[in-house]
Amino acid sequence: MAAGKGDMKAGIQKAVIFAIGFSLAVFHIYTSFFGALPSYQHRIIHLIMSMMLVPLCYDLFKCKNNTVKLAYQALLIGILAVIGIYSYSIANDMWKQSGTMSSTDMILGTFLVIMLLFFTWRVVGAAMPIIAVICILYALLGPKLPRGIAHRGYNWSRITELLFKGTNGIFGTPLGVSSIYVSVFVIFAGVLEASGAGDVFIRLTQSLLGGFRGGPAKVAVVASSLFGTISGSAVANVVGTGSFTIPLMKKSGFNSEFAGAVETAASSGGQLMPPVMGAAAFIMADYIGSYQQVLVAAIIPAILFYIALFMMIDLEAVKNNLHGQSKDELPNFKEELKNGWFLLLPLVLLVFLLVGVRYSAQKSAFFSIIFLVLIMLLYPGKRRKFKDVMQLIAGSSKGMVSVALTTGTAGIIVGILMLTGIGYKLSSLLITVSGGNVYLLLLLTMLTSVILGMGMPTSAAYVLLATLIVPALEELGVVKIAAHFFVFYFGIMANVTPPVAVAAYTAAGIAEGDSMKTGLVAWRLSLAGFLMPFMFCINPALLGQGSTVEIIMAIFTALIGSYGLATAVQRYFKGSLSWLKTLVVLAGSVCMMMPGTSTDLIGIVCISLVYGVQIANARKTRAA
Repeated sequence: MAAGKGDMKAGIQKAVIFAIGFSLAVFHIYTSFFGALPSYQHRIIHLIMSMMLVPLCYDLFKCKNNTVKLAYQALLIGILAVIGIYSYSIANDMWKQSGTMSSTDMILGTFLVIMLLFFTWRVVGAAMPIIAVICILYALLGPKLPRGIAHRGYNWSRITELLFKGTNGIFGTPLGVSSIYVSVFVIFAGVLEASGAGDVFIRLTQSLLGGFRGGPAKVAVVASSLFGTISGSAVANVVGTGSFTIPLMKKSGFNSEFAGAVETAASSGGQLMPPVMGAAAFIMADYIGSYQQVLVAAIIPAILFYIALFMMIDLEAVKNNLHGQSKDELPNFKEELKNGWFLLLPLVLLVFLLVGVRYSAQKSAFFSIIFLVLIMLLYPGKRRKFKDVMQLIAGSSKGMVSVALTTGTAGIIVGILMLTGIGYKLSSLLITVSGGNVYLLLLLTMLTSVILGMGMPTSAAYVLLATLIVPALEELGVVKIAAHFFVFYFGIMANVTPPVAVAAYTAAGIAEGDSMKTGLVAWRLSLAGFLMPFMFCINPALLGQGSTVEIIMAIFTALIGSYGLATAVQRYFKGSLSWLKTLVVLAGSVCMMMPGTSTDLIGIVCISLVYGVQIANARKTRAA
């Protein structure tokens, strides 16, 4: 009897998860084509329904009693439903009530703030809610603070009005971007991944590259870059591809830490790879103007990042005399393509609509989702049951939860920063501390970005930095898109920066290696990602900004610099490099990535000098 009741409760929970998830997914698919609701209402539906999934899908409280657990789930969902219905009902009259807060407004607004911060803590981590609470305390205690950061102060009624009513707080721009752009791409990525497209990427890549020296590591790089186009999450990428590629790398001779580090670096770079680059890229598009601009700007740096990583792996394989997989172990390319080519078509369609036809991001995703669903339902020999496809669509909504929570919490932080004026003060303070030196400001920004990125998702870190620091960078002459990409890159690079490198620790778990060592090696392999942002701030041609000749020259010199960087990181070219030679090659590589004929000449001389000496020494060794 008890087992029967337990099964019934589990069945009810699954049904509720399906109902909420499917309704949320259909809402976003529908509005991506037919148009969004008015901003406040649209964001309410997105946030409230995403939050309803939290008590159902995450263990918020340690409770073994299923009846008690079911009761608190029902209570939390009920409170959220009341908040959502009430907020939606007052949306059209809020402008008449500016400056006034009823008791109902205060109670429901307070409940929403508390639940949002609690849910974000339980799902994403403590860093972001702590920052939000500090911001709220700062707004409340303004007059009592030291001179320089003090302000007039705001009571809880004014703060709640800002956060709860209107689009300057919780329901601000970050949540707006999440609800309109990110959500539909999350659905597309979730369904595409569940369809088996990720496995197709891995097998096709393995069939092409697995037989070369260090082949499994090269498979990890290419497969992770492709997987990143449908995932947008470094940790998800590590789990999705690493569970296959890491054991293969270890089997071919790479040690556990290097295998985990390769997967970490490659997976983190997935957020840099168009066409789907994670939530932060869509938020950036809102700041810059269009997602197409972000895609075009992202292409060159992303390719250079992966080329540098690919070269480092090749040099590691040469150093250690590592071979690829035998022909018998490799999948057959033609067979794999024949079995899975149709699952790649929705991604091809997405790129074509975004870049070729230049449809909006949401309409491109809409048609790609519809096409993918039709393929799964109708493709001969590979058809799936209608019920299973609907389950996949409903399940994809779970991917929205963390994005909705972080962008909602980011709205609290940004709203209060703007209300109190501290955002403008911090921007001015950074310029003062840097003494107006753009290079020093870039270095300070890098450190701030990496520290914030260690404790929160890339999208949340990006929103804060775009609000606080990007204006200062622009004021000192950095091109707008380069300034935004600068903080975007370092928010991502936090995934490979010890001591808190979540993606590296995930990979280390799969590889059964030391977490800190894996993180340090991943940082070394990702060095191109740390240098590139400085380079495109100095030379925007790397972001596609400039004439065709400037862009071609920037790519050509950056490729030489990337290879030089790979040899410097591995300290190997036709034999081991001394520290002096390593530093000379590294200096030459940096010069090659900087604009200007003089720096290019210095770079070529430095790299050529070391390579020439190494080639001559290798010949002498062979002759002897």
